[in-house]
Amino acid sequence: MYPENFKEETKMKKKLVAAMMVAVMTAGMVMPVSADTGVSSKNLTVGYEEESTFVLSIPAEVTLSETAGTIGTVGLSSINVSTTEKVQIRVTSGISAEGAVILTDMQDPGNTCTSTVRLEQGGDPLASDGIIAEFTMDSNPLTANLYFDALGNVPAGTYSGQMTYQASIVSTADAGATGE
Repeated sequence: MYPENFKEETKMKKKLVAAMMVAVMTAGMVMPVSADTGVSSKNLTVGYEEESTFVLSIPAEVTLSETAGTIGTVGLSSINVSTTEKVQIRVTSGISAEGAVILTDMQDPGNTCTSTVRLEQGGDPLASDGIIAEFTMDSNPLTANLYFDALGNVPAGTYSGQMTYQASIVSTADAGATGE
């Protein structure tokens, strides 16, 4: 079925393939020897990026008084910002144009009372959308006080109001209050 010299031809083909493999491997080993012998240098850039973060800390509620002012505290429980950034906290809603928080009787929505909110005891009323504190990495403590005026004479009832805070990272070049 096969020609008489089939075995010999197959052996020759195998030897030819083996010889070509040896030649290719030898050429591969010789190439590095002929590499450039000059000095070469390259730069490696090493970097790391840490995102700016903070955790806002505000009380769930502040209970006001008819006869005495009340202090509420807002701030940060942690901060990690760059030297060109600060965390700015502002009241975005819940403060009237006169700087007062309005409390509404839960049983009679027509019945309300107000407390003026200030950044300093006896200071100017807080402006609507006003900045209440700013903190940098160097700030200590990470808290700011809000002073609520006494309510005065209030009819019986359960009163509730709400203030909404917003904290954001801004440039230290932005003007505003300071919590330092």
